[in-house]
Amino acid sequence: MTPFLYKIAEVFYAQYGNELYRHTFVFPNRRAGFFFQKYLAEIAGKPLFSPSVITIQELFASLSPYRPADKIEMLVMLYDHFGRISGSDESFDDFLYWGEMLLNDFNDVDKYMADAKQLFRNVHDLRSMDDDLTHLTEKQKEAIRRFWTNFMPVGESETKKKFQKTWQILYELYLSFRAELQEKRLAYEGMMFREVAERAGAGGLDSPGKHAGLAEQGNQDKPGQDREGKPNGQGEQSYDQSASYIFVGLNALTPTEIALLEYVKNQGIADFYWDYESPQVHDSQNRASLWVKDNLRRFPSKFILQDSTGNGEGGKTDAGRPEKTSIEVIGISSGVGQAKHVTQILSRLIGSGAIPNPDEAINTAIVLPDERLLLPVLYSIPEEIEKINVTMGYGLSYSSISALMEHIAGLQRNIRESAGEMMFYHRNVLSILNHPLVYTSAKEEVEALKTYILTNNRIVVSDSEFPQHPLLQLIFRPLTAWHDIFEYIKDILTFIYNTLTDEKRVKEEAGDSTRPVDLEREFIVQYHKTVTRLQDRLHTARNMSLETCFRLLKKLAHSISVAFSGEPLSGLQVMGVLETRVIDFENLIILSMNEGVFPLKDPVNSFIPFTLRKGFGLPVYEHQDSTYAYHFYRMISRAKRVFMLYDTRTEEMQTGEVSRYFYQLKYLYPDYFNISERVVAYDVAAPEILPVSVTKTPEVLRKLDAFRKGGESFLSASLINNYINCPLQFYFTAVEGLYEEDEVRESVESDLFGSIFHKLMETIYSRYKAKTVTPDVLTSIAKDDALLTKLLEEAFAEYYFKQKDEPRPLLGQHYLIGEILRSYVKQTLETDKQFTPFEFVGAEYRFRTPYRVNAGLSVNFKGIIDRIDKVGDSYRIIDYKTGTGMTDFKQIADLFDGSKPNRPYQILQVFVYALFYAQEYPDVRLSPAIYYLRSIFGDPSPAVTCNKRPISDISVFMDEFLSLFNNCLEEIFNPEIPFTQTRNTKNCQWCAFKELCNR
Repeated sequence: MTPFLYKIAEVFYAQYGNELYRHTFVFPNRRAGFFFQKYLAEIAGKPLFSPSVITIQELFASLSPYRPADKIEMLVMLYDHFGRISGSDESFDDFLYWGEMLLNDFNDVDKYMADAKQLFRNVHDLRSMDDDLTHLTEKQKEAIRRFWTNFMPVGESETKKKFQKTWQILYELYLSFRAELQEKRLAYEGMMFREVAERAGAGGLDSPGKHAGLAEQGNQDKPGQDREGKPNGQGEQSYDQSASYIFVGLNALTPTEIALLEYVKNQGIADFYWDYESPQVHDSQNRASLWVKDNLRRFPSKFILQDSTGNGEGGKTDAGRPEKTSIEVIGISSGVGQAKHVTQILSRLIGSGAIPNPDEAINTAIVLPDERLLLPVLYSIPEEIEKINVTMGYGLSYSSISALMEHIAGLQRNIRESAGEMMFYHRNVLSILNHPLVYTSAKEEVEALKTYILTNNRIVVSDSEFPQHPLLQLIFRPLTAWHDIFEYIKDILTFIYNTLTDEKRVKEEAGDSTRPVDLEREFIVQYHKTVTRLQDRLHTARNMSLETCFRLLKKLAHSISVAFSGEPLSGLQVMGVLETRVIDFENLIILSMNEGVFPLKDPVNSFIPFTLRKGFGLPVYEHQDSTYAYHFYRMISRAKRVFMLYDTRTEEMQTGEVSRYFYQLKYLYPDYFNISERVVAYDVAAPEILPVSVTKTPEVLRKLDAFRKGGESFLSASLINNYINCPLQFYFTAVEGLYEEDEVRESVESDLFGSIFHKLMETIYSRYKAKTVTPDVLTSIAKDDALLTKLLEEAFAEYYFKQKDEPRPLLGQHYLIGEILRSYVKQTLETDKQFTPFEFVGAEYRFRTPYRVNAGLSVNFKGIIDRIDKVGDSYRIIDYKTGTGMTDFKQIADLFDGSKPNRPYQILQVFVYALFYAQEYPDVRLSPAIYYLRSIFGDPSPAVTCNKRPISDISVFMDEFLSLFNNCLEEIFNPEIPFTQTRNTKNCQWCAFKELCNR
């Protein structure tokens, strides 16, 4: 395989030898120039002056009197012109999206040399078109007629009216915007290209050989002079001795580029070479051939290159091929899986000798149409390959500091003012506190603040509540205007940078690696430059919000890449699709060969309707499609081995379909390629889930001993229910003390709802302790809304706001929940009337006592009985439940049967309460009751029943209950019985530990 650029270098060195420095080579990208110079050095075998190597964009820039304008600066400028011309008071925030669209449209109009006046004309009377448009082509006339005929009349459509109103000012906006740019000697790329092309077309363009900028780049003689400036007897048209321009590997030329190339061709100082060796790009049915014939006809080559068969290329191709390219198409059901498979491919190429020297694998390239796979690919390259050159930098937007700025933008977006203080939303605050760069800069203060927020359930944090740490004070301060953002961010970046510098110094003194710190510092420097650049560009902007400024900063950061260090001309090449232009490799590994990714499906966002774009020769989807087709077929044209990997998953918008290029190769060009297909099927069968159990080792038994009499831990009815439901869950919670991490409660959830209800009922009845409660008493309480409101506010202050001494009126969602609680309280009082008169004995009755199970086992037990009433000669043991449940059971054994899907665990709990109350008061008769709030409006009686019979004396059931209860406790402490998983998997549905059990 002889690379295309090698042939170019070979031909021109043979023709000009040491005089090659007089010429300038123009490539589509800079990387092609590096490879050209490498091949030239190999061919020469000795030092020589290099010819000038530039890109087509650099050539236009050198011929233009304008400097490239910054995009954000142009958006601000365009917004000012739009407001002045249209009289609109539209904010910059609203203008930003379609302002970018207009910039792209203006760029296309100029780059493709469309007649802006006719394109943006406002057509009212189509009958006058033939008079007005006589200078346009029939295709352009038809495009205008077709669009405006279908568009008119506007009618009642607001969208059409708005479009037409904007369309009327576009030409004036276009002229006014360009005029200011010209005045400032600035231009967008299309404007720069058009200016050069128009001067070339009018014959007013200086010969490129005479242009000072290019002369300096190429160290070239001026036409007609030697290197000392003396006459050499040759005129401007002399090809061999004067500066000349060789255009190499271009393809999709715009009209502006064609105009310049025509000019230098007519000057006799240009030559053109097209990488059209591939037979596929000459197939008229292939979109890759769109520009081939025109380019070869307009710009022929002076010298003939040799194709792969040894025949002269010269713009023509031979059907014969010395050998077929091997293409392997591999389907993998994962994006990262593709990257991992690269390891196997590279190892196979090394093993087969296709990569002779793994340390200099420059004949192999990994092409990434989806650049998100860059890092997975880099981690997948075998260790044998030491040198890697990455043409793509690492995006600044993926850095840690960029993520912190995202959190800070969210913080500023959600600031609210309350009672004269600025309040910060807790989620934004915690996101920033948990960020590594902030945490490492203020560990103690961050931990203290996080604890404070969680302990006090601070949904919003006031500015006065932040610790007096410099970094926290810099971050957590409100911004009042968008132009304050820049100094605000730069202050934060400077502080973090200095902190990292101190950390770097400590690591250096300790002899530790400083590479991670250095990387973070580099990202901070780049972000600081980005902020400064945005600040400079927006100094004249007006009418902008904080959010828009942060969005512009994010957009700008997204366009910045921090370059990887590496040698571009050695090692394995990792590149994007556009970086492969004009460069050839023997081994190609192309990832993401999916339809919609390669070729990229990226519809044109344009204010100019499709019909008019096509009629005026502006780029449309077919243009993009043809460009990608050419890149693909050119890329594989000289490769010996091509591996195409694609993602087989079908998720959301992803179809899992292989690229159309594969089907074209398979069905249209089978004579040129040896194609094999396979799908990599990973064994995704779920592994056997082994039962999880915990043996009661001496260490576990030691922890269990804490629950024995005299220990510091206590069992409870809830823990007993946990053990019956799932012994392993009991082990995690009771023995190891594992619980879900506390979070700030933004809403009143069921457990908090229950706590507030318990507090309300306790407070209401506490005034009647040891007194007789009658229906009149309950009615008066229910009617006293002022009292209930006061109690609600106090309960919310204690349990939700965590500010017991500062009750406040309930608003919004809290008010609605308060009203629900009020209705539950009133209905509970209504239910209680059926038991009047009764004596209120107590509420939230607490017990902590040892319990003797057998001669060798006594345990600590604790609990809280919600309420105790005395009705006649019986005491009611009452438990409140916020949900729903059963009050009836068939037999005591059902309370301890963890295999039952709907075990009445609530009844077991109230039985436990009755057991311990009876131990303290053995002579009383007890009756259990459960108030289920969700069913309290429909269930007339809360009494617990056995086979539908109310239990008026629980002692009847206590012997059997005690036997099963003691057995359960003995099992917990039995060293021979491990803690095992539940038999009822329904218990796992909401368990916090189900991932530990693989359930």
